[in-house]
Amino acid sequence: MKKKGFTLIEIIIVVIIIGVLAAVALPRLSAQVNIAKAAEAYMQLGVLMRKVQECYVQNSEDYAACNNVTAISGYSFPTGSSNFTYAFTATECANASACGATATLKGGAAADVITLTLNAPAGTVTKTKGGIFSTLKN
Repeated sequence: MKKKGFTLIEIIIVVIIIGVLAAVALPRLSAQVNIAKAAEAYMQLGVLMRKVQECYVQNSEDYAACNNVTAISGYSFPTGSSNFTYAFTATECANASACGATATLKGGAAADVITLTLNAPAGTVTKTKGGIFSTLKN
């Protein structure tokens, strides 16, 4: 009479296969989570940069009128979300050089930062990524 069931070897092989699959899938999942977090930061920072440029146009091309978030009418810049704390560096806007906004990952390393910098004279925006975001394509 033959016994039904799995041998210890069969169970070990299945556990090893599951472990290998998990080892391959988890880093990819982690990367997708970071991409989603970066998208949130880009969206918030991008809206602010567009509002600063809009403020510039509405104030006779004067960045000094847009040197703080409260000067930008009709916009409420968030100071944080569940993933990030946000900061707006606008004193340079008044000097017509550059101003920027930074998103720092909550609970992450100090280098886990995304920054958008507005070159005030040219009106161009530059992205800077650090820490876990530095390897992202966009």
